[in-house]
Amino acid sequence: MTRNLKSFHSEPVGEKISGVLFLNKLDGSQNPIDWYLSKIAGVPFALRNLITFQRVNIEDLAIFIEDPEGDLEGLFSTILNDSRISKNIVWLGNILQLKKWIQSNPNQVYIFNGSALHDKRKLNELINSHSQNANELQTQFPINPENLESFLLGLFTPGSNISSEKPQAGFPIYVQGSKKAEIQKPEDFQTLHELQVKGSGLNHDSLITRICSRPASRLLTRAFLNTPISPNQITCISFFLGLASAFFFFQGAYGANVVAATLLVFSIWVDGADGEIARLKFMETDIGKKLDIYGDNIVHFLVFTAIGVGIFNKTGETIYLYLGGLAGLGGLTAFFLLSPILLKKRSPAKELFHISESGLEEKFANRDFVHFLFLVSLIDHLQIFILIAAIGANVFAGFLIYSRFCKLKTA
Repeated sequence: MTRNLKSFHSEPVGEKISGVLFLNKLDGSQNPIDWYLSKIAGVPFALRNLITFQRVNIEDLAIFIEDPEGDLEGLFSTILNDSRISKNIVWLGNILQLKKWIQSNPNQVYIFNGSALHDKRKLNELINSHSQNANELQTQFPINPENLESFLLGLFTPGSNISSEKPQAGFPIYVQGSKKAEIQKPEDFQTLHELQVKGSGLNHDSLITRICSRPASRLLTRAFLNTPISPNQITCISFFLGLASAFFFFQGAYGANVVAATLLVFSIWVDGADGEIARLKFMETDIGKKLDIYGDNIVHFLVFTAIGVGIFNKTGETIYLYLGGLAGLGGLTAFFLLSPILLKKRSPAKELFHISESGLEEKFANRDFVHFLFLVSLIDHLQIFILIAAIGANVFAGFLIYSRFCKLKTA
């Protein structure tokens, strides 16, 4: 059975390739349906691998499992009909179908061990970069089609030879995957689940984010993972918490300020969970990234302005109205200059194919200031915060303007 769906976002990387997800039949103690549909970080095991293969630009995909009675295909319809599958998926129920599919395929064919959870960045290196450092790649070797049946049945071992060179035409390449990511017993599902959740942060997370925010956001991620709540809905929850924070800051009283700062801390925890869930469940969208970035900056503008108004209401000193306005204006200017850069860098294709250190802009464009804001709210010294915010936001905006001018001048 073949599913023909529209293509996924990707970047061209040279020659086309095809892939086979090889699912072991397992022994009589395990049901293959229950096994391969067991969820890891909210996504069925086999489906997680198939989507990962799509992310590394595998042209055509097939699922192979020895199925003499022909009843497994219908039971795997959950995977085959998933909306996140957007390539051609071919069901192969016997070895003869697999051989015919490989022989008739014009592309290089990779056979992936379906008992291992494959990592998209390692696969990208393996398939698209043609790296010669085999020790850093997953074990791979070409299989002579004459030995294919014996190999898949476990009766033939090609030895420990690892080759990263292009094999002879018609020779599929078997990819074993990492031993650490291989599932051999039921307990391994939970182990890999935890590894996926722990690795769901961003590569440009600051030290403060890793220490103060990610542990809390991952608790929320674990709570949301197996619910129907979407990442965009979680983003909206974070946004409304931010709006409530601005409302309490506007009042200016000490108790209201503490409540406001607490709500803002909860907002960034929830804001971290939406991205983690989107990455874990392969639900990243352009509108989701825009909603996240735009929502954050609207909240920052309103919070800065509300703090200035709140301090003015409390002290009667007009200077805090100006400082709040300056902080809001500086933040808004920085947002207009920085948002196109962030949207471009956080696209799935960029994260996969252009992994690089975050720029100075990204390192400053975080929400670490919320923790400082919480502390000064507790000691009732918001005047210090709004002064620093007014100066810092405009210095940052000035830096972005200068950077943009230098780039335009160079161009």
